[in-house]
Amino acid sequence: MTKRLTINDTWTMAKSALKACQEHNETINKMATMQSELWKEIGLKQDRIKELQETIQDKDFELEDLNQHYTDQLRHLAEIERENKKLYEDRLKFKTAEATIEKKLNKQFNLESVDN
Repeated sequence: MTKRLTINDTWTMAKSALKACQEHNETINKMATMQSELWKEIGLKQDRIKELQETIQDKDFELEDLNQHYTDQLRHLAEIERENKKLYEDRLKFKTAEATIEKKLNKQFNLESVDN
């Protein structure tokens, strides 16, 4: 009887060990599948990161060009403002000279006074 119990116990333990091995194998297969999916996803993420880095680099170049263009426009605007100021000052001088000449002519010809 003990021999039979020992054989039954051994058989039961062997079945349990086989079942544990099968479950372990399934778990390992699931882990391998998940790991390969993770590596695949990591690869996709790395590709996306590279694309985004290239896009960022392109945008940086565009910004640099726009900044240079903006700086050029500001310089041009400053030149135009200086020229405008000079023309305004020349216009004031001309108006003052015109008023002075008009006063002198009026005084010389005894015409009525015109002040601006």
